[in-house]
Parts: sequence; C-alpha cells; structure tokens
Amino acid sequence: MKRIYKFLILTVLATGTMFYSCETLELEELASPNALAPEQADPDLLFNNIQLSYRNAMGTFAFVGGDLSRSDYMFGRNYFNNYGPNTLNGPWNNLYSSIIPDVANIIAIDDASDDVDLSFQIGAAQTLQAHLMMLLVDYLGDIVWTEAFNPSLYPSPVVDDDASVYTAALDLLASAKGKLNSAAGAGSALDMYFGGDVSKWVKLNNTIKMRADLTTGNYTGVINASNVLGDGDDFAFTYGTNQLAPDTRHPDYEADYRSDGANIYMSNWLMDLMCGDFGDLSSNDDPRRRYYWFRQNWRTPGNFSLFEDVNGLFGPPGAIYISTGAGNGETLQCSLQETPTHLQFTPDEETWCSMRMGYWGRAHGNDEGTPPDNFTRTASGVYPAGGSFDGVADAFPYVGVFPDLGQQVALGAGGGGAGIDPIIMASYVDLWRAEAYLATGNPSMASNYLEAGMTKSIDKVTSFGSLDASADFSNAPTAGTIAGFIANTVAEFDAAPTTPTLDGFGFPVAKSKWDILGEQFVIAIYGGAGDGWNFVRRTGYPTTLQRSIEEVPGNYPRTLLYPTNETIANPNITQRNDNSTLVFWDSGTTNPAN
Repeated sequence: MKRIYKFLILTVLATGTMFYSCETLELEELASPNALAPEQADPDLLFNNIQLSYRNAMGTFAFVGGDLSRSDYMFGRNYFNNYGPNTLNGPWNNLYSSIIPDVANIIAIDDASDDVDLSFQIGAAQTLQAHLMMLLVDYLGDIVWTEAFNPSLYPSPVVDDDASVYTAALDLLASAKGKLNSAAGAGSALDMYFGGDVSKWVKLNNTIKMRADLTTGNYTGVINASNVLGDGDDFAFTYGTNQLAPDTRHPDYEADYRSDGANIYMSNWLMDLMCGDFGDLSSNDDPRRRYYWFRQNWRTPGNFSLFEDVNGLFGPPGAIYISTGAGNGETLQCSLQETPTHLQFTPDEETWCSMRMGYWGRAHGNDEGTPPDNFTRTASGVYPAGGSFDGVADAFPYVGVFPDLGQQVALGAGGGGAGIDPIIMASYVDLWRAEAYLATGNPSMASNYLEAGMTKSIDKVTSFGSLDASADFSNAPTAGTIAGFIANTVAEFDAAPTTPTLDGFGFPVAKSKWDILGEQFVIAIYGGAGDGWNFVRRTGYPTTLQRSIEEVPGNYPRTLLYPTNETIANPNITQRNDNSTLVFWDSGTTNPAN
C-alpha cells in the first residue's frame, strides 16, 4: 500500500496540481489481506494446523527412534552420514515456524475479546508444544527458546541450555494444565486426537510430565504419577481410507499397498525377536507379529521355512519338516555372500541377511540397492498401518508342489490404510513404571507393570484385526496362547538376573531383566518409536540388539546435527562436526550393539 501511495504523490507532482486525497491517506491505514492481524484469524484453523504440525514432527521422531532402537530397519552403514543436517528440518520448522506463532495467535485472539473462551485450544496446543520442545532437546540438546518469540528483535536467536528448555517446557505444561482444567469443553474446535474429551487431554498433560520425570531420572515422580493415560486413553493420530484429494491413508500403507508392490523394508531383528523359533509351533511366538507384518513369500532365499506333508509323501501324513532355500543373488544379494567376520559365531549370524519363516526384511545398516522384491518382501500389516492381517499357516501345506504363498499386497487391501500413528499408548505408561521400579530396586513391582504393559499392548494390537474384513483368522492367536505368552515372558523376567553376563561378542549369555524389559518396550512402541532411542541411551539395553552390518559404523549417536535450514540462516548456531554431544540427562551409558 505504501508503494501505491508514493505513486499517487508522484502523479500529483507531475501534473502540477496540488491536492490531498482522503483516499490516499486511508490506504496507509488499511490492513493487508495477506497479513491479517492475529485477532482476525480463525482460532480453530490455527489449532488444526498445530495438531497436524505436531503429527508431522512425531513422524520424523518415530522414524529416527525406530531406526536407532531396531524397531525399524536402518539404511546406511555410517551413523553420522545416515542422520545428516536435513534430518530434523521438519520438526524444527514445525515448532518454530508453525506451532509457536500459532499458539501465540490463539492467545492473542483469546485476550482480545471477552466473548470467546479458547482455554481448550490454548491448553491442548501448549501441551503438544511442550512435548515437542522436550523431544527436540532429547534429539539435539541445546535449542532456541528465550529468543524464539520475537524474530524482529532476534532475527538470529541463540540457543539455550538444554536443561533450561526442559524446565521451560515443564512450566508450559503446568500452564496448559491450568487452561485445560478451566475449559468448559472443546467448543467449536476439531480435536483430532481425543474427540473433544478434555479430561483425556489433562491425562496426556500429566503423562508427558511423567515422561519427563522418567527421562531425567526422577523415578519417584514416575511411580507416583496419577491421572495419566490408561485403558481407552491411547494418544494416537487416526488415518482414513480416502486415496485422493486428500489422501488420508496411513503413510506406511500408502507406501506398501500399491500396484507395484511393497516399498518398505522391515527390521530383521524385530521379526526374529517376535516370530519365535518356529512361529505358531513355539511358546515364544509373539501374538502381535501377524498384526505387525504381512508376508508375501513362504521362504526367504538362504533361510528356512516349514511345510506340512499333508499327503504323507515323505512320512506320516501331517508331519512338519524344515525346508532351507538356496540363495538368490537377483532378489537378495547378500544371500550369496559370506557372513561378515564380526557377526560370525554370534546370534546375528542367523539374521544378518535373511529371516526364517518367509519373513523378508533387512539387517541394521544394510545399504544394498532395491532388487525386484516388491512382491516378496514382508509388508506393513494391519497394525498400525491399517494393512492386511497375515493369516497363512506357518507350516505351509505341501501337496507335492510349492506354489507361492497365496497372498500379496494390493491397492485397497486389508484395512485400506485406516491405521494410526501411535504416540503415547496406555501400554507405554505401564512399561515406564516397570522401568522406574526396576531402576529403584523393586523387581516385583516391575514385573507387575511389565505384565500390565504387555497385556495392554497385545489387546490394542489384536483389536486391529477387525479392520481387515477379508482376513482369515483361523491362525490368529487365541486368548489361551496370548495368556501363555505373557505368563512365559513374565516368568522369564522374574527368573532372570537384573543385569546380564556378556559373552566375548557382547551378547548376553542369558537375558537379564533389563534386556527383557527393553525388548518388550521396543516391541510395544512399534510404529511410534520416537522414545526407543531415549530408552537405549538412558539404560544401555537391550543388549540383544542386532549389531550393524558394518563392523565400524562410527559412534552411536547421542545427539543429531542441527537442522541445516536453521544453521544456514542463523550465524549464532554453530553446526556440530560429530554426533557425540550428550544431552543433559544422558549419562553416556553405552550398549554393546552400538
């Protein structure tokens, strides 16, 4: 508008006519339609953007945390190169460019009028903001805070001490809780997480405080935490089945259920941990595996599977045999290679390349290219991606010929993508308490909460079977097998030593209580493993984690690099040259698999 005003003055001077136009004076006072004042914005739209920005950030943390805890497969042989300066661009921008200014604008709208009450929007948004602040500290250490609110005054803000940012986040949580407690309801807001249930937002707020206590070693605070997420309170983002305009499906479903086949590789370590020695024929077969993954192949090159001799061609009818397949350099290059020297004579020797029972994933650090395996690799299952339930028998019914498995991914199959992004599930809360009790020398209470956490996790996961209306559930785990698995795991925990004795390769001679708890935590957070990396750094467990396929992968990350978008624009933030900086709560505990 200033440019228009100057143009009018120049026109007046050129014509030699002197006059003042009221219109030109008013132009200077008009608000630009492209820069609305905060009180002119729609608070509900701002709240929507905050919720989606938060969801996007959680996706990045789940990806990195999943890789580093082996819940997911990590591509790349060098840790430092794997997590470069672009890794956290998204979450950084989500906080500083979206959530912080949007929260400030909602507060300004609320302050500008006595006719509106935005207590719910403010309390919920600040709760999400506080959680994101803590996660950025967990992943980066020192971050911007005190100079983050006034870009005109601080165009190049400096970072604050990481512990002080955690304190600020806790203060923000307390303020947010006050707003939530005073809210009459959600009003016109679209609540994407709890459907407008303010009481659940209060529980989430308390749970994030509990998480902070666990992270910083305040175990008494964890044990005594009250009014936190429990049965029916799972904190997750829910997806739909719409394919176009917009695509509302779960991102993993979108990647795997395509006309050209699956595109994600699963973690060999986690599949090995969960499928037991021989699947359904084993007492250590995890009931969640058929929900987590969908097999497309009955036998992976270079590994074994089972078959049932239905017609008695080799012996008694119904006998079950082991069948080992040859390697295949076209579809699984490593199946024709020797086991890396540092993995020989270790448990990883069995899974460094391929997996038994038709599970087809990749080992930690594998950086091979993509062969034509889109219709043979294991795909995302019905939980949490909203894919297909894996209902095939673990012992393939052999009648004289080995046809293909008979199930493959397809566009629209299974649950159509109506899955969730797990963020903080009720099962996590129980497992956090188990950790706190174990850390304070009370294994009996730790055992109780381990059982409770496993029960909640399995109940949640198996409930997703209903999303796949076409599934065959004849091989689904029964209530009896689920109860038996939980009982066996708890009994193993009770009988285990608190800490393990390690062999010459750093693997436990027998699993310890910490190993078992760590494994169950990593299993439970599948699909939303942002806190998996925290657990490994905080405790050093589980020691059973798969070693990297590269003998010297570099230092296991303690923090990541600052986002390149910020370091390029902000001379007050100096980029790191390594990934070894410790966050204030990190004592430097290492894991032998690092």
